[in-house]
Amino acid sequence: MVKGRNLSCEAARTPGNKTSRREQMTGSRRTITALASIVGLALVLAACASKTAGSTGPTGSASSTGSAGVTVKAMTVGLLGTGLVNSDGRTLYVLSADQGGKVTCAASPCTGFWPPLLVPAGSKPVAGSGVTASKLSTVKTPSGATQVMYNNWPLYMYSGDSGSGQTNGQGIKSFGGVWHPIAPSGAPIVGGSSTAPSSSQSGTGY
Repeated sequence: MVKGRNLSCEAARTPGNKTSRREQMTGSRRTITALASIVGLALVLAACASKTAGSTGPTGSASSTGSAGVTVKAMTVGLLGTGLVNSDGRTLYVLSADQGGKVTCAASPCTGFWPPLLVPAGSKPVAGSGVTASKLSTVKTPSGATQVMYNNWPLYMYSGDSGSGQTNGQGIKSFGGVWHPIAPSGAPIVGGSSTAPSSSQSGTGY
């Protein structure tokens, strides 16, 4: 009787054990499948991120024109005749205190009124129409940026010019010198007249 009872108990336990093992195996398969799906999704996302990163191009400063492929060209500027402009037609200026390749306008507030024409380190400016390529060069500023020069004059724009060919910065005395557009010959354009900027734009008194 004891043996029979033991066998009956064992038989009663056996189906439950088989069901438990079956459930465990099913749960394991589901876990493995879920993990495989997660790993696959992670690989796809990583590939997409890599492609996106690889297609991102360089950026530059909007105010200082620091993007690659900066072009300097010649066109009529205001009432002053032919002067140098940047890729967008903004008139380029030189500061009398910078003669000889010095960069004296290298920090705020000067660069706020007169943003320098910059290129990325290792890049060269492009000579456009009417410009002598051999006169184009670059110089390191005190802050470590690379500024474009023409005939050994560091080039700047003027914050008071809002459009192509404007010369509102002509003849302004500020930041240790006088500002003038520069001609294709490489000489500052000192004659002529321009629209007088407001005192808040001129930066005089520095």
